[in-house]
Amino acid sequence: MPEKIHADVPLSFFEYRAIHQEPIFDLQGFSSEVLRSVFGAFRSFNVSLENVSYKQNPLNFGEVGTTFVLFGGKLAFTVGLGSTVMAVHNPNWSELGLITSVAKAGMAAVLSGGSVRLERQRATLGIHLKPASGSMKDLVSTLAQPTVTDFIGSDVRGYGISVYREDSVWVVDASVSYPDALFVRIDRILAPNVPFEEIASKLMNDELRLLELLRLEVE
Repeated sequence: MPEKIHADVPLSFFEYRAIHQEPIFDLQGFSSEVLRSVFGAFRSFNVSLENVSYKQNPLNFGEVGTTFVLFGGKLAFTVGLGSTVMAVHNPNWSELGLITSVAKAGMAAVLSGGSVRLERQRATLGIHLKPASGSMKDLVSTLAQPTVTDFIGSDVRGYGISVYREDSVWVVDASVSYPDALFVRIDRILAPNVPFEEIASKLMNDELRLLELLRLEVE
């Protein structure tokens, strides 16, 4: 078995998106009930009014939303009319318990009034990987048979691989933000009743499997 190569992670992100079955067109109820409920749920995470903001002068209803910022900006929980989104900057699996607590408290608050029902859930993990050695071409070429050179020759500048399934997408390509680095994105599309713990577990297993295929290891 080939030896694994260490890779640094200069940047990563996690996004959880809960798509509402019907948009919240009751703007008064949205402000007074849903947001009050979310704010109350996040008080135990030391959220104050200074941590809450909304987009001024949105161009359309799709941009209407209120954002709750937690943990010094590491996590943002945005409640919109058509979806609720939680974004985590540079997540770590050791923080999964805390992230899960925020997600469950926030979503329980959004759904508590009964006016919001979920159509589906989507979770995305994006990672920039900078290998300590080896070429990106060699790393990615093991993922696809036939290789890209079999199609278009040896003068290749991009080494992208995309794998699509009914409930997931894997993308591996060169990072546009960091030289000599890869960008990996994993998407999971899930039913509205799948618990957050299960969603996170699926993403973690996908990440481990993809790193194994790339022969990379991270701390």
